[in-house]
Amino acid sequence: MRTILMLVIVVMLLPFSAYSQDDVMRHGLVNLEHLKFLTEPATFGGYDLALVHIYSEYPDYEWVDASGEGIAALDDVARAALVYLWYYDQTEDEQALELARQCLNFALYMQTDDGAFYNFVTDREGTINTDGATSYKSTGWWAVRAMWALAEGYRIFADIDVDYAEDLQASYRKIEAALAEEATSYGEYNQLHGFSIPAWIPGGAADVSSIALLGLTAYYRSNPNPDTAALMEHIADGLAAYRLGDSKIYPFGMHPVTTNAPGYWHAWGSRHVHALAEAGAALDRDDWIESAAADANTFLMRQLAFERIREIGILPRRLGQIAYGTNVIVQGYMALYRATGEENYAKFAGLTASWFMGNNMAGVAIYDPETGRGFDGINGPVEWRVNRNAGAESTIEALMALLVTHQDPIASQYLDYQEVSVRPYVVREAEWGHPVAGQPDLRHDDWTGESYYSNGAAYSLGEGDALEVEFEIPESGDYWLYISHLRQSVSTEETRLVATRATGEIVIDGLLEEWTDVPRFSASTARQILRGAVLWRGPDTDSFDIQFMWDDENLYIAATVRDPVHEQPEYGPAVWSHDALWVYVDGEGGGRRLSSKFTLAQTSRGPQVWDWVASGWQPNAELAWQAFETGNGYVYEAIVPFQSLRTPIPESGTVMGIEAGRGFGGDSFLDLTGSDPDTAANLARLIFVDTLADLDEMGGAEQVLSSAANAVALGVTIDDGPEMVIPANTSPDRRYLWLDLADDRPITLEAGTHILRVRYAGTESLRRATFDGFMVQPVVAQRVFASSGGERLTLTYDTETGQVAVVEE
Repeated sequence: MRTILMLVIVVMLLPFSAYSQDDVMRHGLVNLEHLKFLTEPATFGGYDLALVHIYSEYPDYEWVDASGEGIAALDDVARAALVYLWYYDQTEDEQALELARQCLNFALYMQTDDGAFYNFVTDREGTINTDGATSYKSTGWWAVRAMWALAEGYRIFADIDVDYAEDLQASYRKIEAALAEEATSYGEYNQLHGFSIPAWIPGGAADVSSIALLGLTAYYRSNPNPDTAALMEHIADGLAAYRLGDSKIYPFGMHPVTTNAPGYWHAWGSRHVHALAEAGAALDRDDWIESAAADANTFLMRQLAFERIREIGILPRRLGQIAYGTNVIVQGYMALYRATGEENYAKFAGLTASWFMGNNMAGVAIYDPETGRGFDGINGPVEWRVNRNAGAESTIEALMALLVTHQDPIASQYLDYQEVSVRPYVVREAEWGHPVAGQPDLRHDDWTGESYYSNGAAYSLGEGDALEVEFEIPESGDYWLYISHLRQSVSTEETRLVATRATGEIVIDGLLEEWTDVPRFSASTARQILRGAVLWRGPDTDSFDIQFMWDDENLYIAATVRDPVHEQPEYGPAVWSHDALWVYVDGEGGGRRLSSKFTLAQTSRGPQVWDWVASGWQPNAELAWQAFETGNGYVYEAIVPFQSLRTPIPESGTVMGIEAGRGFGGDSFLDLTGSDPDTAANLARLIFVDTLADLDEMGGAEQVLSSAANAVALGVTIDDGPEMVIPANTSPDRRYLWLDLADDRPITLEAGTHILRVRYAGTESLRRATFDGFMVQPVVAQRVFASSGGERLTLTYDTETGQVAVVEE
């Protein structure tokens, strides 16, 4: 059997190489041999096209497909097309041109009539995966990458094969038209965490939109026209306006990746600087170029002056560095160099690209010019933590970075530079400390819906709680101290709810006759949208009110939903994809875990309450549903026993965590807090009272719902220094993690070991503050690089003034 299997493999592989192995595709440092190996010619759907295999694993580097998704993805094939096209630009290699054509044919095959694209094919017969987790009809990630490739293909083939160029143009125009239909709300802003955020960035996805802008710009340069220019302006104006912070204040001058997470950036697909510089040069928009430069001179400069990161939101994550993230920075700096003529940008591009040649925390070359392999990433500062697999994405992104730098007379000089010294920042996790007073509560959590708890844990501190964390400073000097913590808004109406005791029998009929005097809480504002803000049609069309009552056995819920069309053809657990009201409960009220999660749905089989924790019907729950007579909404009325919620029976004064929310089309969700409800700490506080007068007995509404500046706060000291108070009750809307300066003035520290002490310093004794960790950062960053020939470059970045200096010797 072993012999037969080996023969079969040989027979299968022979037809896959359209070119002789003697046709080596190498131009200086740029070697396309591994990418060519991953590229398999195929024929289906009337196209001669290419499959680009997704994974290639060390040490044999054979093909490995994506389990459950398919054998090739448009995500990779479109980017491979860009590499082949750019390589052809530099070499006029006909082999590269033909491979580009085959990759572009794959994009044509994957497009739908309305301009959107699917991502994966599952076999060599061209079966499209239409319902995979990362393969469905979309104008998102894989669609905009295809758009960029089609635009670049049109540019090149317009002078070589006019008929084929017209095919590419027709396909490009379909996806541009589809994106234009999503371009709405221009000039409108949403408010989130005190920031005014452009509401017109398509889908709220600034990262995806940056790639779309690159495709639009590439097409416009080949075929200037008002429609493309208008869509460029729509997207670029939004991206340029959405830049937050500065050299000193978090999030450090970056363009965030999504409008729902103003403090978050990731290294895969964040091409804002690249796109804004290219588009600004194409349409003579200096303001776009200035926005790109402001990011490059602050946020990206941190990655050059300190070290590369994988993502930030809130404390930086350095592990898991990938070629993709390096390439987006390289492309951004090179685009700024082309747009401004400032040579330092070309130097910064070359220094960034030196990451591929070994100038990284592991000290290992991540790209091999002899084989053309780009390794899959770095997971630690030692050689054995390098992921030596060489998949399509890593190889492609490495090649893209080198294609724009290896021939440039300035950037290419810095590709072999290595770090000689650096002034590092120090990041310490809260959980690395130890309690020294009270009972600090260590909680494990990760993604909040817009950011992450660093290392997946944080301490919750209440009155009398304190802990100490030891840290080491390698060099004496002035430092900033940043505290990662949970900003809160303890007074917002939407996160402080009240359930009143039922005074008589509640008839579950959807008529709500017993609910007249029960407090009503609303989800009716843009700031309460967790995701899908671009789809929101306003409070008159997409919103809901909710009310709560209770007795010794049951929780009663009444929800009034404004929705012009009720759609729920499913039943049981399948209701998730259509209209339903989701309810989340933390019976202990401590924010540690959900005790219950259920849906209220009017299904094809009548009203149903589904328990998502137990994966079954909610025991002894009852639901009624009534449509408005006006036809523009409906009512849910439910009774759910506390026993089935897995919560203790409350009494007056009991506080539980609760959340309610619903989708309003596509991938959207509107809830009371605007936070991810699957994280128990995000839930609103539901206070059980016999009557509203009980709030007076608890100290009055002002006391219970206090919003004093230091109602929730952390007190921080270093060694025996003065205490710095960081207010936590500073959110204008909902709870969210943030990185705040402990003091607006630098702290002078000597080299050596120090102790940071953090305690709960709030005036509200019943509240708690969440401490995630801290960063101690030099005020002035300095990193020294040296070439193999002995030349030195000293890069200095003053984070207080924002000034950057380059000294070469």
